[in-house]
Amino acid sequence: MLIDQIILKNYRVYQGENAVTFNYDHSRNITIVSGNNGFGKTSFLTSLIWCLYGKLMADVDEKYKKEIFEAGGYKKYCERTINRNFIEAYSKELISEEPAFSVTVVLSKVSVPGVPCDHVTITRVHNAATGNETLSILMDGKDNELTREMGPEIFINDFILPREIAKFFFFDAEKIVSLAEMRSLEEKKMLSKAYAEVLGIKKYEDLKQNLENIRLKLRKNANGDKDQKRLEELNTIIDTNERLVSVSTEKKEKLEEDIARKKIASDKLQERLIREGSSLTTKEFTELKQSRELAAAENERLKARVNELLDIAPLAIASNKLSQVYNQMMREAEVRDQKAIQSSIKRKLDIIRDEITTQHKTMKITAKEESLLFSILEKHLLAAPDEQDPVKLLLNFNPEEWNKLLTIVDNLKLSYGKEIKDTSQRLKINQSSYAITNSRLKDAETRESDLVIQELRAEKNKCDAELQLLENELIDTKVKLAQLNNDIANLKKQQSELRKKVDVSEADRLKDAHASRLIRELTIFTQNLKKQKKKSLEANILEALRKLMHKADFIHNVEVIVENDFIDIELYDRQGKQINKEGMSKGEQQLYATAILKALVDESNIRFPLFIDSPLQKFDRQHAHNIITEFYPAISEQVVLFPLLDKELSNEEYALLLERVNKAYLIQHQGQYSSQLKEVKPELLFETVNATA
Repeated sequence: MLIDQIILKNYRVYQGENAVTFNYDHSRNITIVSGNNGFGKTSFLTSLIWCLYGKLMADVDEKYKKEIFEAGGYKKYCERTINRNFIEAYSKELISEEPAFSVTVVLSKVSVPGVPCDHVTITRVHNAATGNETLSILMDGKDNELTREMGPEIFINDFILPREIAKFFFFDAEKIVSLAEMRSLEEKKMLSKAYAEVLGIKKYEDLKQNLENIRLKLRKNANGDKDQKRLEELNTIIDTNERLVSVSTEKKEKLEEDIARKKIASDKLQERLIREGSSLTTKEFTELKQSRELAAAENERLKARVNELLDIAPLAIASNKLSQVYNQMMREAEVRDQKAIQSSIKRKLDIIRDEITTQHKTMKITAKEESLLFSILEKHLLAAPDEQDPVKLLLNFNPEEWNKLLTIVDNLKLSYGKEIKDTSQRLKINQSSYAITNSRLKDAETRESDLVIQELRAEKNKCDAELQLLENELIDTKVKLAQLNNDIANLKKQQSELRKKVDVSEADRLKDAHASRLIRELTIFTQNLKKQKKKSLEANILEALRKLMHKADFIHNVEVIVENDFIDIELYDRQGKQINKEGMSKGEQQLYATAILKALVDESNIRFPLFIDSPLQKFDRQHAHNIITEFYPAISEQVVLFPLLDKELSNEEYALLLERVNKAYLIQHQGQYSSQLKEVKPELLFETVNATA
């Protein structure tokens, strides 16, 4: 599939009609569309997403979903999309043309089974006055029955490019690192769905699900019995729950739009409050009061601690006297310990004497020998303490008093000085913080007494209260949606088990058996396909990484994990240790994401042009060389780059790319809210830019 032409009419900065025409040449597959920041590079890329998917562009990438949400819904988003100069001229009745903008994409080599055609023209038009939007698809300039029956949105998704994988063909090279930063299970599941779509697995899973549904319909026609009736009840409940999911989903989307509008209204009221002199929001005002209360409480706590420390300050001052008391206490303790030891030894000697006296005859010792033995033992074991420095008992502390004094002395020796200094410093800092907070709060309270501010504040509080109610309702709706989806999943499990028990009619038995056989075969086939794709994808990613990265030994192995609806990619170094993708540099993450893109595009049989915004943004010279020589020439038959010259693509780098460049366009600024696309010769691109600078 190739793009022959893209036409933008009054889309954002592109005032009037702007067209880009592509020529196909296999050896020169690159087109450059360049311009300064704010001239319309990203708008050009977004226009293609909008043309193909319209409101469903929110499903393509999180950034489009965020833009629509912040605008206050899709309708508001489109109101901001129309060229400002054009809509202003229309409002002043300077032009009679309808206030609409449009994007047209002309494709060739589109493979539509059973419908031969040379060109497919897709045009989406949005009328800013009525809010109406139309999408038309023409084959060789004519309407076709296939698109009428399927609907243009489904036709694009099935035959042009599924929106689940569009992010792999339209991407911002600087932001593509998000592929390497997927952390939550929900993010990985969303990405896994896109992987499955690209790798062709989803089609077989869908086919298997369709066969399951056929078997379910066959059982609906079976003879009624207890299981049949229960199955019918389950079918009814599931159908009801699915309709409730649809209603709740619509309600959720409406609530999200209402919340976006309320947030915008709240922000505008806050801006008015600031202009009137009240710079604080209600939340900030409340937080300021809480901060003052916390600072006051901390002041009291620190003061109490300082007072506690000051209570023992006299002891620190009289440290010499305290040292004497401490020494006296320790010497008295030694005397007490010595007396206790001697008392214990005397008791043991008495025991020994009694035992020797009892065994006197058996031991055959004389009384003289016995007396000599005890005199020696008493001399050495019951020797009196040194009397040269007798200790007078002055303090006689009990254990509790002894421990208390010991704690005080240790505190004074080790941490008292530092603690009193630190506590005093913290008290000064906290008092200063309290004074600043109190001053801000008094100033705010003075301004809040202004009648205009009071009126605006009341209106903002009302708006914020309504916003809170909407947010609470949105949470309830999301909880209900989750519960409904969970109930449906559980009911479908019951349904699956029950329908196995229900007898089918003889007429449908063969159909059911055939469907059952196909399901088994598809299950085995998809399992084998996943294994095959797993190995192939691992090899392709590793090959791409080795070509693109100049650190050849950085990534030694790639593992693709495939588990049910979950696909993840792990990287390993030469020692077999897992590489933390979040810990890689932004340039390395971008190379990793680029390698995934190349591998996925190679693995898929989808041949669609690749559009890359901000190329080479995070790459060093060597990596940029690898991307230019290995990635861009081989990734697609058509590659459209949107570089900021000299920053995202230097003259030297462009020289490496030049032999592959087919066409070059410059986005020229014509005035406020007006840009035009001008074709230039590829070899004169930088000269033309410098001449018009």
